[in-house]
Order: sequence, then structure tokens, then C-alpha cells
Amino acid sequence: MAIKERLADAELDIMRVLWHSEKAMKASEITKSLTKKRAWTRQTVHVLLSRLENKGFVKADRSGYYHLFSAAVEESEYLAGESSRMVKKAGSSVHSLLASLIEADELSDEDIISISDMLNAKRREIEGE
Repeated sequence: MAIKERLADAELDIMRVLWHSEKAMKASEITKSLTKKRAWTRQTVHVLLSRLENKGFVKADRSGYYHLFSAAVEESEYLAGESSRMVKKAGSSVHSLLASLIEADELSDEDIISISDMLNAKRREIEGE
């Protein structure tokens, strides 16, 4: 299921940390993992985590001394929603979106191979039905 709500860039930075973590994290760990990208204090991270929790993107475990945070939404769910929004902005056409990426030279050789593999797999899936 695609997520309809869009995240601010700051919120998305925190979600990326949580999505790529193998375990729930303390706010201080999240702050530390973002130090190269953001000069945030732990208080700023707490505010953003609270906002994300209110939106339903983050789960907080407050049972121990340290509060532990984890993603409540899968990255793929969020990206599906973002992809749908991008397609709508491109004129409701996946073809238009992909054409604009190709013409803007935004695709690497690896991207092209990966997209081709995904399209071939989808074609086989459809033909097998």
C-alpha cells in the first residue's frame, strides 16, 4: 500500500537512518549517524521523531531508560507513494516520467540494466498469468 503523506527533507533524513538500521535506535544514535549531513542537536532530532511518530511513520518504545525508535512504515511503501506523486506530476504517464529521466541523462548504465531487468521480470510475470 502506498503512503499518501509526503515527508519533509529533514523527516526523510531521519527515516532513511531508521530504514537502514537493523535495530531500534536511541535519539543520540540517530543524531550521531546524521552528523556528516546535518548539524542537529539531539533536541532537534527528538522534535522530528515526535512529528514522525504523530504521522504514524515512527514507533517509539518508552519502556526502558532510553527511548528506542524504529520505522513503522516500510521504505518501499513510502517510495511507492512518492513514485505515484511523481507520475501524476509528469502528466499521469510513467512513459513521460521515464522519458524525462532518460533525456536529462539521469540514468547510469547500472540504472538502465536494473530497469530493463525489472521490466523483463514484470513482462514474464504478466505473460505467465
